[in-house]
Amino acid sequence: MKKTFFAFFCSLIIFNGFSEGVLFKFNHKKGDSSSYVSTVREDVLVNGQLNHKAEIINRISSRVDDVLEDGSGIIHATYMTTERTLGYQSNIQWGEEFESNFVRKQNGEMDIGDEYFMPTVRNVPVFPEYPIEIGQSWTAEGSEAEDLRNTFGVDKPYHVPFTARYKYLRDEFTTDNRILNVISVNYTFYFESQATYIENYSLPAYTMGNSSETIYWDNEKGIIDHYMEDFKIIIENYAGEIFTFRGKSEAKVTEFKSLNNEASVKQLQKTVAELEIEDVSVKKSNKGLIISLENIQFEPDSSKLLNSEKTKLTKLADILKEFQNDLLITGHCAERGTRNARQRLSEERASAVADFLKKAGVRDSYHIFTEGKGSDEPIASNSTEDGRMKNRRVEITILD
Repeated sequence: MKKTFFAFFCSLIIFNGFSEGVLFKFNHKKGDSSSYVSTVREDVLVNGQLNHKAEIINRISSRVDDVLEDGSGIIHATYMTTERTLGYQSNIQWGEEFESNFVRKQNGEMDIGDEYFMPTVRNVPVFPEYPIEIGQSWTAEGSEAEDLRNTFGVDKPYHVPFTARYKYLRDEFTTDNRILNVISVNYTFYFESQATYIENYSLPAYTMGNSSETIYWDNEKGIIDHYMEDFKIIIENYAGEIFTFRGKSEAKVTEFKSLNNEASVKQLQKTVAELEIEDVSVKKSNKGLIISLENIQFEPDSSKLLNSEKTKLTKLADILKEFQNDLLITGHCAERGTRNARQRLSEERASAVADFLKKAGVRDSYHIFTEGKGSDEPIASNSTEDGRMKNRRVEITILD
């Protein structure tokens, strides 16, 4: 429900220092890109009773496609969001993807159409046109665009307006001697539907809630370093059912180096050859650079890796440690057995490789994702054993 506070992370933020304070503004540069991973942990209650605890993972990638004369940025962003039941230990499955395009002014105000459900929180932050001193406060209008398609069947973002209260709290030093500006953002909201005729009684009659956030701003890099939020949202529909979403969210910039180019392909191919890693190919894709492990060997009809493959993955782990990019592990099967069995096996094999890479220290659980494709994306004919060997593969995407 509460996806996360995406509005902070759709472009770069910089400031110019003045003796009387700091001037905060969005400074868009054509071609600038950034990536973030956020985590939301929430309790979901129905009529006051706990329904379930959820963990929602969001991966946000944004790019400045152009800059207007007034400094506004034309932003293209991609959001991946996935949810799992909290407490159930599993790899994070690659989830639903959303595209979004919008214009953001230098002060943070956004112009975005109703065909886009992301970002969830809009016009936050919005900065004043003057420098801000530590201890100084300001207010600006914002809104939440809630995605109620699954819960309430609403086919457009459900807008809830609010007034956000900001305060520049202090500066903090990090362990590596960087200075972070600490800014608080707080808002409450209450919004009643203006509908006069109701056909669907599951629609929201009113929405209320609050958010309390702390933003840690990197002065030198000009970006949000990380943030933390406590939130609560209550929705009552026309049938009198009350849904409560309460919890915490946090997010952090994911540093990455773009590798999706021919030079990186050739360099990785050379490294793979020098390490004598067999049945491995490298190619570009729309998500990033793919390292494909063809004919990867598991025990028959299982996801248990053979020792020969563990040796291969150990060598690949050393390569992957050189980069900070998030990873997507995709399992593929040859066309044998039922469709459901192939799908399940491809997911299990992707998880087996992800588990191995995590244990090898390549990434933590929140920066490595998995998905299974069954036999839906063959790269060779399934009518020959040679073709089936090629289709029986696991792909590691170094995400851009």
